[in-house]
Amino acid sequence: MPLTGAACGTEEGQPGAPDGSADGTTSTLDGSTGSDATSGDDGTILVLPDGCTPVTACPASVHCGRYKDPCSGAVFACGAACPSGQVCVADPNDPASQSCKPKSCSTGACGVIGLDSCGVAITCGGCPAGQDCVANQCVVPDGGASDASTKDACAPLTCTPNAQTSLCGTVSDGCGHTMGCTCAAGKSCIGGVCGSPPPECNPADGGALCGATANACGSGNVTCPSTCTGAQQCVKGVCTSCTPPTCGRATCGSLNNGCGPAVSCGTCGTSEVCDDGGCCTQQTTCAELQDAGLVTGCNPVDLGCGVKKACMTCPAGEICTNDACVTCVAKTCADFGNAGCGHADGCGHNLNCCSAGLTCTGGLCCSAGEVAYNGSCCAPACDPSQPPGSQVSCGQVLFCSGGGGGPR
Repeated sequence: MPLTGAACGTEEGQPGAPDGSADGTTSTLDGSTGSDATSGDDGTILVLPDGCTPVTACPASVHCGRYKDPCSGAVFACGAACPSGQVCVADPNDPASQSCKPKSCSTGACGVIGLDSCGVAITCGGCPAGQDCVANQCVVPDGGASDASTKDACAPLTCTPNAQTSLCGTVSDGCGHTMGCTCAAGKSCIGGVCGSPPPECNPADGGALCGATANACGSGNVTCPSTCTGAQQCVKGVCTSCTPPTCGRATCGSLNNGCGPAVSCGTCGTSEVCDDGGCCTQQTTCAELQDAGLVTGCNPVDLGCGVKKACMTCPAGEICTNDACVTCVAKTCADFGNAGCGHADGCGHNLNCCSAGLTCTGGLCCSAGEVAYNGSCCAPACDPSQPPGSQVSCGQVLFCSGGGGGPR
């Protein structure tokens, strides 16, 4: 059944986290009722059994994903990420254990069927053309008119759809307009939403310190804030000591080897050129080379100090080939199968071979509202089976109303 709960980083359904009972009372881990409670990091009320002792590491029964200690509310990244085709979930016969299980999608299943222990949606994909995903099953629509005002309306293009949410990445309004959003210092972009760094980034939990790394479930990546300073660089998610650049014999220009900031080695005078770390004043001119008979055609010639220039330019309609100007025969759309766009015609121009009604987007001919994504045209849209909030579709971030509604 569709879930109505968490986004990435929440810990709903974590093993060991007690649930409220139907009559409003709460239960401790041993099944008895109790009143001792505290608030977790996300504001959730955690009910603690008598004599609760916080843990400092992942329980032995949790082999993957994230685990939230019901006593302290601390979140740990546990075990190894799951291989492709498997998901990290709690054992239905033993909720206190957590391991990698094969993802199972029955025939006709679609949409989001659950969340893994990292809060990432477990999805069975979409439906064939002419079918809709209803209650996680592909069905033939009944022909009822859709609510175009809800599903097709453009959302306001903003990085902050409400006071509690800051979006990040490429944010779309669902109508083909986008904007780039970034997170404030100390926040990470997780599933299109800015939030506190996930446990994978916490060195106390053995996680990465910088850059992008796989989440503890193997179902996606998390981005850790860049914490590398001084003579350090981010290597495979870990701040690693390195040797910063030095000028050595260089007297001009700047050097950067990826270890810390670039080093300035000085500047040259107004009549000098920095060439290979040194200031050069021996540059010649095209006129001098022509007078010396060294300009034989249209190919670039060496003026010294690392500067090359074509001293003889070709007239309009001609190109330089083998040091001679020849008439340019431009390619046409027929040379590219009358399809695609952004093709170079060989004469300094690009060809747009898109059919009527299509526009060139990232080198592809796409319909209005579509974007180029992973080599094909893709229309960003909200997944109605997911709960309200941010969704990533076609590499863009949408803030969706849920329940079948479109961007809001």
